Amino acid sequence: MIIYDLKTMQECEIDSETVVALGTFDGCHAGHMSVIRSAYLKAKSLKIKSVVYTFDKIPKSSSDSEIKSILTIDEKIKFIRKCGLDYIAIDSFDLIKDYEGDFFISEVLRKKLKAKCCACGYNYRFGKNAKYTGESLKEFFKNDGECVDICGKVSINNEDISSTLIREKIKNGDVEQILAYSPPYSVYSQVTEGKKLGRTIGIPTINQQIPYEKITPKKGVYITECEIGEDVYPAITNVGVRPTVESDGKENMETYIIGYSGNLYYSYIRVNFYKKIRDEKRFSSLDELKNQIQLDIEKSKDYFNIK
Repeated sequence: MIIYDLKTMQECEIDSETVVALGTFDGCHAGHMSVIRSAYLKAKSLKIKSVVYTFDKIPKSSSDSEIKSILTIDEKIKFIRKCGLDYIAIDSFDLIKDYEGDFFISEVLRKKLKAKCCACGYNYRFGKNAKYTGESLKEFFKNDGECVDICGKVSINNEDISSTLIREKIKNGDVEQILAYSPPYSVYSQVTEGKKLGRTIGIPTINQQIPYEKITPKKGVYITECEIGEDVYPAITNVGVRPTVESDGKENMETYIIGYSGNLYYSYIRVNFYKKIRDEKRFSSLDELKNQIQLDIEKSKDYFNIK
């Protein structure tokens, strides 16, 4: 297990009692924040350290198909760092997935993390075959005076918030709906060289690949923002195969950044998604494509209230 100090991100030792927030935290949505906040507040009240304990990948059973992540591990660390806890502990799921409950608690929670108290979600499961629950934690801890807070469901707009819900929203292109309870869906990846056809119609774009481990939004055009260093620019992003121009059929992201000019090749850029405005389509000519992109740009400007 790698233990990171949230301020320096250097490997360190935990040598005092802690309150531990338990979970996968893929998405860092409102439900996850309730667990993290519970651990944070409990640690403050007890005047001890706080820890987020999570995994290097999404836990799944052997019968599950591959589950794509909402956040990469670096993105998850980025959001958790903002919560003010003292440590984040990132464990290997493959190494601990077959632990029995009492062994996980004694070796990981107590020995490694020095847990005095824990917080988890109502649907938290752990151990071999995921047979242990938050109630199991309470049972294991009850004799030593430790406490376990099982946080209830968080519902917004009549929906129970979960990572599964957010994945479905992203897959369906409903990126605007998740803004009520989670950070915007985003992609952080390197800008690659494309065919440079955007330049020929006066609309230069950057090309990026969505990391393999991340879920991919539905094909279409989105209102987005680009983070370039400390600056943020409004943008429009096409996710898909660019059917109007010669394409190899592979999905990628192509973004026009409003108000920016410069060479971004091989830079790492974050693109935040805010709203899907249309499906990807094939146009009969580059002029027709250009006219549509100009309309898309105006929609992005209206969204961000840019004159």
